[in-house]
Amino acid sequence: MAEMHSALFLSSPILREDRTKTLPTTKTSADADSSVPPLSSQPLNPLFKRSRQDSKCSKHTTRTKSSSLSTSATSYSSHASKLSSWDAEHRHDPMLSTPLPDYKHTANQTNKSRAAAHAAKTNRTSSSTSDNSAERRHALQNAESRIARGEPLGRSDSHSSTTGSSGLTAVTSSDPTSNSEALTRPFALRNGRRYLRDTTLPYPLPCDLSEIHRQTLRTMLLCQVFNGPTCSATFQTKPPKRVLEVGCGTAFWSVMCHRHFSQRGFSSISFTGIDIAPLAPRMESDDDMNWRFVQHDLRRVPLPFRDEEFNLIMIKDLSMVTPTTGMQQVLMDEYLRILKPGGTLEIWDGDHSLRMLQPHAPPSTKEDDDDSEDEEQVHTNAMGTYTLTRQTPLAAPHNTYLNDYNTWISQALEARKLSPMPCTSILPMLLQESEVLTDIDFRRLAIPLGEVRWEKEGVGGAVTQGSNGNIISSKGKSREADRRTLTVGQLALRRTALMTVVQMIESLEPLLREASGKVQDEWDRWQGNMMNDLLNQNGTSWGECLEVGAWWARKKKPPT
Repeated sequence: MAEMHSALFLSSPILREDRTKTLPTTKTSADADSSVPPLSSQPLNPLFKRSRQDSKCSKHTTRTKSSSLSTSATSYSSHASKLSSWDAEHRHDPMLSTPLPDYKHTANQTNKSRAAAHAAKTNRTSSSTSDNSAERRHALQNAESRIARGEPLGRSDSHSSTTGSSGLTAVTSSDPTSNSEALTRPFALRNGRRYLRDTTLPYPLPCDLSEIHRQTLRTMLLCQVFNGPTCSATFQTKPPKRVLEVGCGTAFWSVMCHRHFSQRGFSSISFTGIDIAPLAPRMESDDDMNWRFVQHDLRRVPLPFRDEEFNLIMIKDLSMVTPTTGMQQVLMDEYLRILKPGGTLEIWDGDHSLRMLQPHAPPSTKEDDDDSEDEEQVHTNAMGTYTLTRQTPLAAPHNTYLNDYNTWISQALEARKLSPMPCTSILPMLLQESEVLTDIDFRRLAIPLGEVRWEKEGVGGAVTQGSNGNIISSKGKSREADRRTLTVGQLALRRTALMTVVQMIESLEPLLREASGKVQDEWDRWQGNMMNDLLNQNGTSWGECLEVGAWWARKKKPPT
């Protein structure tokens, strides 16, 4: 099983359409210590277990080893191969508007199942389509009271860096273009990579193969740390009938959600994706997934759906799509309009600026406790991640390159009226809809980007010194029980989180380079040194982490 974990997380190179350089493959000291085995072609068995009947059994399993992703290394490699061959074939025409091939997971279907899927498709009509509970209650009540007093909710009480005005060219929010070219020919080549053609969109990321690989890795990572494609307890026993993925991209999350429920006997769920980029217009005819794609600019409201159409609406990583100019509230009103009473709204996202975890011990769990919150913490500990609360000690990163990145990404996103810390606004936005929403809850996690020194030394252990000369120390003597040795799976998961951060910096190169004021040669030197430090020199050993979160709520049913 250890071989399978490392094979999945460490098998995705960074690809560039206009350059020959690839991500350095030299092993880090962490990789050498963990003796990561070579790539395995065996599929990973899904272990998104939520049932109460085998909760104790799953607790014992997660304490001994990390659970597997719900997708396999084999299927992911096959999709990457398809995209790579398509990209090589069509690279001569960078303006080509033909969408990229879909990420599709078909798991050795029999002829009978394929025939049934085809018959079902022909019969379709065109219209088918934390922590502990006390801590969470306190956080929700505290946030609600602060909103009532008109006080803004900050990222946390911990230290976070601030930046001044950037002087960058701001992207103004304007009405969507009336020209249909943005939909019929949505892509254009800029800076050697493929982007959305409409320059009035605030979205800063490319839409090419390299970025699709990064987003796919991130989706797999989030499904792993959240123990499934959804966090809401609503669907533990009864799946949704109609699901909408907003900003679906290649629809990889929808495919994972479909596989998750179909493996439990629920294969008739209707999935719909909406996006301005036609990256997932159809699924292949031999797939049993009920899929519909709607190409639409989210700035155009109302959205092209009926009132109360969906049981589950998933909004994943949309913080670089929706500017902080009122569009978020407009879309929230639309989500509530098309969500069925009793349906669930779920949001997954993460902060784009990075912080550093300071020495602390994760919350303990009780061996014989069947509480679902305790199960969540068991899984969080098994993944080698940390639950974020208001008491979690966090600080600015010690890594010089990540400090540079934080400054530049804040300036670049603010110039586009995007938030570098979107997690601060999601909970208040849901609480403001308390007349319509109920059962509001959330989970926030910190994923360290490598082996952390204070974990190996033990909390309260020896005094160490950061790369910038600052002293990291905590009082008291090191205890052997506090020393932490990561499993191969935990190391692979952290390596994946680091890979997504490095790939993100690559994808944002034009924005970051403009914010830094560097010319191309200076940027290339900085980026090369950054990648060597992070990937080969264990530059995140002081606790730098990726912060992610999930928020969910249920729409109230009308009184009877």
